[in-house]
Amino acid sequence: MTDFHHNIFYYYRGIKQDDLMFERQIENNTTKALINTLEYCSSEVSNKFLDWLGIHNEGEIKYLLQTKSIGEAKIYGKAQKVLLGLCPIETQIELDIQNTPSKGYSVPDAWIYGDNFVILIESKVVGDFNSDQLEKHKNILRGNLPLEPLFIAKKWSDIHFFFNELLPNVNRRNYWLIKQFTQYLEWINMTEFTGFNAEIFNYFITHEDEDLRKWVKVNMQSFGEKLQNRLFKVDPFYNGFDLGKLEKNHESSWIGFGPKNKEYRKKAHLTVGVSSTGLEVFINVELKSATDRLKVKIKNHKEKFRDHLRKINIIGPLFVQIEDRKQKQAMLYDYNLITRIDVDSIKHTEIGISSFEYLETLVEKLYIPCFSIRRLFNREEICEISNKDQGDSLLSELSRICEAFNPIVRFLNE
Repeated sequence: MTDFHHNIFYYYRGIKQDDLMFERQIENNTTKALINTLEYCSSEVSNKFLDWLGIHNEGEIKYLLQTKSIGEAKIYGKAQKVLLGLCPIETQIELDIQNTPSKGYSVPDAWIYGDNFVILIESKVVGDFNSDQLEKHKNILRGNLPLEPLFIAKKWSDIHFFFNELLPNVNRRNYWLIKQFTQYLEWINMTEFTGFNAEIFNYFITHEDEDLRKWVKVNMQSFGEKLQNRLFKVDPFYNGFDLGKLEKNHESSWIGFGPKNKEYRKKAHLTVGVSSTGLEVFINVELKSATDRLKVKIKNHKEKFRDHLRKINIIGPLFVQIEDRKQKQAMLYDYNLITRIDVDSIKHTEIGISSFEYLETLVEKLYIPCFSIRRLFNREEICEISNKDQGDSLLSELSRICEAFNPIVRFLNE
């Protein structure tokens, strides 16, 4: 059972707050989580973090939270001055040293400093930075000296990626603390897609709580964005994606890939489905306009249809599936499984013709024959591939499968 509150950095929302107050709570808590991780891991971790920012440290590292200033003497004499901005998106802010900020001051979210450097941190968990606020921070670092502070903008997903990369090579204490921090960033949706884990698959069994549902949905959204970007390079036909509704009692989640604005459903397209047992990626022909086109293709181009299926070159469990799609209500349909045939039997030199004839007869006889060709992955396989390199190998593998499916999609839509 997954309970976000078992994570040392996760928070209790407490009494009902407005959105701005809740945003501020998460912002402060997330900055504190970063500082706590750096402060209580060994110096090996904090020095690698500074190296990643291009800062050379020569001594002890100190940390402060929510402090207006660490004192002029500790700021102005430093050879390395950095304003570090952390936010969930690619910033559009470009700081101009000629800008004059408005009157008043803005309290930094945190400070990291040492004998030869100082870092002022401004963090956001929603949207972009405020340029006036950043200019005020730069003035704190600049003082009356000509040395211009360096502005470095990072996404929280960059922070997550950096710490995840450290995990294989740190000691047990550092591992535990870093894992708590990266998990926390994942659970507050401050990361991009980094693969699937057991907690996502388990959700479709336990249907535990609203926080977990939202987390699964955001992960699916990020996964869809990344895979759609890759599919568009394979074929501009895939210029959009559609994440299906995920209600708390749903046993699966799916994403459709094809033309934008739900036009994809009128054509053969690609779909990825995730459930408690694993993941399926498949060619999907489901609405009547698409299944009518399938019937015509099989009737007029039977040998070409068979040839496309014989040429599928995908390793692993691969099936042709046909369901009977029947309308229950205005926008509600039942899907009744009719058959699932291993693609190897279709390719078989002796029984392949019989398999084709059976499939083609079903497509002809059913009023709406929901037709799909599916590559199945069990959950252990997906988790193993995800863990190789924070999901990149998984995206590459799914892209290869979709590319192998694409000639059939194109044929059915011609």
